[in-house]
Amino acid sequence: MRQNLVWVFLILFLIVPLSLDAGIRPSFNVDQCSWYATHIILVQTTAKGSVFSIVESLKGDLRPGDSLELPDLMPKEDAVSIPSNPKPPGYSVEDVSGISEQIPRQPIGSRLILFLKKQDESGPAAQVKWVAAAESMKVSALWIDDRKAYCFQQWMNPGPSALSQCIGWPARSSDVAVFTARIQEVVQMQRELAEALALKNANLRAQRVGFIALSTVFPAQREAMDALGKSGTVALPAILQVMDKPPGFYDGDALMRMMVAAAGKDSGRFLHSRLRQDVIYWETVGPTLTQAWLGELVVVGSPLFVKFNETSLLIRELDKEHYAPATGTVAELRSFWTSQPQLYDPKWGERDLRNGGTALEMIHAESFGLAKQCDDFVKHSKSKSQ
Repeated sequence: MRQNLVWVFLILFLIVPLSLDAGIRPSFNVDQCSWYATHIILVQTTAKGSVFSIVESLKGDLRPGDSLELPDLMPKEDAVSIPSNPKPPGYSVEDVSGISEQIPRQPIGSRLILFLKKQDESGPAAQVKWVAAAESMKVSALWIDDRKAYCFQQWMNPGPSALSQCIGWPARSSDVAVFTARIQEVVQMQRELAEALALKNANLRAQRVGFIALSTVFPAQREAMDALGKSGTVALPAILQVMDKPPGFYDGDALMRMMVAAAGKDSGRFLHSRLRQDVIYWETVGPTLTQAWLGELVVVGSPLFVKFNETSLLIRELDKEHYAPATGTVAELRSFWTSQPQLYDPKWGERDLRNGGTALEMIHAESFGLAKQCDDFVKHSKSKSQ
């Protein structure tokens, strides 16, 4: 069944050229906003559209009953309420008026969750200068209507940031209670990371930070991985655990930077040791794979994607360090890889994909490229030894 799904995915993209251009627009992200906000507050609208009354504080020191003014959240004259808001671009009935790109005008007493940063620490809440936790105030707010969360997101690329029902992650729900629970989870994770980093015992600190690096909260993951990289060799056991069980948001480059930074002058030896494990993995698993395995290379975070990506990055790093002792291991991998028709076909390297291509062509090029990486490493190693 899984193989069938993989091939369905591939077939969908088999003849569709992949564009290399992008038109990314700001979108609300509950994890990013919760992490970087100094204050998260549940507020309600007032008769003055830019003034909000605080109902509850979820993060920070603001108190219920306080008010604050946010001119960037003032609705325009032609703004409409959420139930009257047209569907954003990307839906079956699209908004050609641009109304969905504007701040909605909600009835007095309507509620929002705001993610803010205090720019000036002095003065009462009503006089403090507040800025958005994200790129703009529009994507640093959740509007609440009928217990559902609404936010500005880019639904089509290219396309604008438009208001629509917000879908949370990892729970695929627009229920406000789900968002509130996620906010609390992120804020708690931030506290735990601060507590872990304050520990005096280096081994215990690395263990605690390593656990946080496996989090599904992306900002927590990145800051924890950065801290592990700065911790030296004492953190390597925790780092290897993170690499063996990649975080919820997989970023191979970040994992490699973390390992190299922690290993310091011994990074070549540690990278080579890890590559030897990868070669054993491929020699064991490779012969059992069918052509369907290529579908895994478009599924970020899947086991085969992670291992393939790691192997490629290990060779890259060892090549950058001119680590000659790894030459035999790289040559062994190249010999095995090119012997397996499900992993390698010389024809896969013939197409010039600099201007784009189909997903299947790009996947073939990726697999072909691993063997080329090995060839380049061996050539560079020989030239250095001469």
